[in-house]
Order: sequence, then structure tokens, then C-alpha cells
Amino acid sequence: MQVPSERKKAFIEWFLTTHPPEQREVVWLLQYILKREQLLNGIHFIYEAHLTPRSIIVSTEEEESRPFRFYKEHIVTTDVDKAFHDIRLNQDQELFIEFIYEDVRQSAEYADVLEENPYLPDDYYLEKKDYNAIEKFLEETSRENEKKSLQKRINEALDQGDEEAFLKWSKLLNNLDKEHSE
Repeated sequence: MQVPSERKKAFIEWFLTTHPPEQREVVWLLQYILKREQLLNGIHFIYEAHLTPRSIIVSTEEEESRPFRFYKEHIVTTDVDKAFHDIRLNQDQELFIEFIYEDVRQSAEYADVLEENPYLPDDYYLEKKDYNAIEKFLEETSRENEKKSLQKRINEALDQGDEEAFLKWSKLLNNLDKEHSE
């Protein structure tokens, strides 16, 4: 979903008013962006901006040691001037911006302009326990499917009066049940 530039502009103005960055260069950069419609059209507000090819992260959190970061490909700088020159010279390139401030995840203002990060891997937020739960679920589902298949074959063997097939499928089902109970 493309966010209209008027909403992006309103958000940046709101941010500058309610969470002004300490570095005046960051304020100037954001004011520069505000005045450029072409730039506003190519800007996307997201989470995890560091995963994108070209991005800015602006933080007003007190414990943040780097309140401004500019990422381009695999290069990171905290120099606002370098970011400004790149943005000024490449106004037609997409720019992803992430703002970090107190309670940003609960911010209705940020949610209003937030877009999905197209560079975020599907499993980015998964932890080891999540992978273990997924693996356990897949194993149980596979075992249940195998059990149903064996029960179907047993029933077919009974319907056809095939004692040999019945014994074969029953033995496999019993072995599956024993494995599961161990």
C-alpha cells in the first residue's frame, strides 16, 4: 500500500514537533525531505530499515549511541552530511526510514504511515523455540497422516479379504504406534 505524501509529510512534521532529534543536521535533513514531493513519494516508513538497500534510522531514545544511521548497500555511516548528499543526488531512488522513539510500536501516528518491509525475511522474528515448535508440529502432522494412510490400507485389506496385506499394514501401524509411545 502506497502511503500518500501528505500523510508522510504530516508524520514528519508531527515527529519533529513531538520528538525533535538532538542533532540539528537531522532536523535539517528531515525538513529538506518535507519540501521535496519527489522524495516524499519514494520514502517508505518501516521497521527493520537496516535490512533494506538504502535507509535511514533516526532514534530519539536516550540510550541510543548512534541516533542517526544511513545505510546504503553494505555501508553504514552516522554522518548526516553524507546521507544528505546521497539523498539529494539520488532523489528517484527508494528510501526506507525507520523512526525509533518511546512507545513507537504503540504509536498511532507511526502506524498511519507504516508500510511492510519488503526486505524482511519471512522468519526474521522467529526464535529457536519457534523453530522447535514448528518442527514438532510437522512431525506430529506427518505421523498422523501416515497413521490415517495405514488405517485406510488396513480397511481396504479387510474389505477385500486380503489377510496378507492386513497383517502387513497392521504390523506397520503397530510399529508406528510403538515409536510414538517411546
